[in-house]
Amino acid sequence: SKLTSYTPPNNMSKEDFEMTLAENFVKETHYQQYHQCRALTFQAEVMRRQGKYEDALSVIDKMNTIYDPQLHSRVLVKEYVSDHCVEMIAASTVWLHHYGRSEKALHVCDHVVDTMLPEIEAT
Repeated sequence: SKLTSYTPPNNMSKEDFEMTLAENFVKETHYQQYHQCRALTFQAEVMRRQGKYEDALSVIDKMNTIYDPQLHSRVLVKEYVSDHCVEMIAASTVWLHHYGRSEKALHVCDHVVDTMLPEIEAT
């Protein structure tokens, strides 16, 4: 199948459009924690694709203040098919290591393995 391309409105660059979309998703989901977590994960993913890893790490830190795998993982899988939050947290360990924060990366790895992965249902 052929992928459909899009042209952002108002002559916006694709990068600006995606960033604005992510920011709006975050603003619109403040009322529900698991949607907020997913929105922040999307925002971090957009930043990652744009090479803004430090910004993405800051957003992941913010998401981590809200995200509780025991409360959110199953509902995220039900709503979004996957717990993208834990996936993004796990991916962030590579960036942390790249930026010389290997001790924090190892701590995050341990946290993912010990507290997050047990909450993900087998599919």
